Amino acid sequence: MTKIKKGDLIELDFIGTFKDTNEIFDLTIESEAKKNKIFDPNFKYKPMKVFVGSGQLLKGIEKKLVGAEIGKKMEFDLEPKEAFGVRSSKLIQLISLSKLRSKKVNPIVGMRLDIDGQQATVRSVNGGRVLLDFNHPFAGKNVHYMLKPLKINADIKDKVEFSTELLGFQANGLKVEGKKVTFKLPNKEKLGKPFLDLIVTQVKKLVPEVTDVTIA
Repeated sequence: MTKIKKGDLIELDFIGTFKDTNEIFDLTIESEAKKNKIFDPNFKYKPMKVFVGSGQLLKGIEKKLVGAEIGKKMEFDLEPKEAFGVRSSKLIQLISLSKLRSKKVNPIVGMRLDIDGQQATVRSVNGGRVLLDFNHPFAGKNVHYMLKPLKINADIKDKVEFSTELLGFQANGLKVEGKKVTFKLPNKEKLGKPFLDLIVTQVKKLVPEVTDVTIA
């Protein structure tokens, strides 16, 4: 009986639904997508890889995974505070339509926009003003999850590779020698020292078995 610990790199399947409507909003299982007539041919259905406790998942899911058994399916409900957050009126703002148009944006109700690095949903466009909602689209909703942890990946090479992928980079020619790893990154010279330092910090944080990281 293998149990999951914080820091483990695991693969899991899941189905997320809104509790009040049973509508599926996210899943990893192709057969379930086809069964529920929501199959997207452009989406690659496969188990999700995640470092448990790293913040990749919702708080409520992280708590359920620690101590869970590999191969054992579990189902549970999450309230907003453990899922996508409680809706806050402080995250709803009015801005001028002209300000958005100056950035070559023509807002439409329901559109998702990037405003100074933050995602917002356009709720209304009226009288030269735009109502923006910076809450998560699922904020305030109770959700239900089916989770099935499939495996724990303890291979250091795989863990290092995935830790760099989370930052959007592929580690090439990766070599592991004890607690030391060496790998190459495409266009390394264009990244700059601060970002390279961030990658090293990320690897050491997510893969504590590694104490020496060299980007060749």
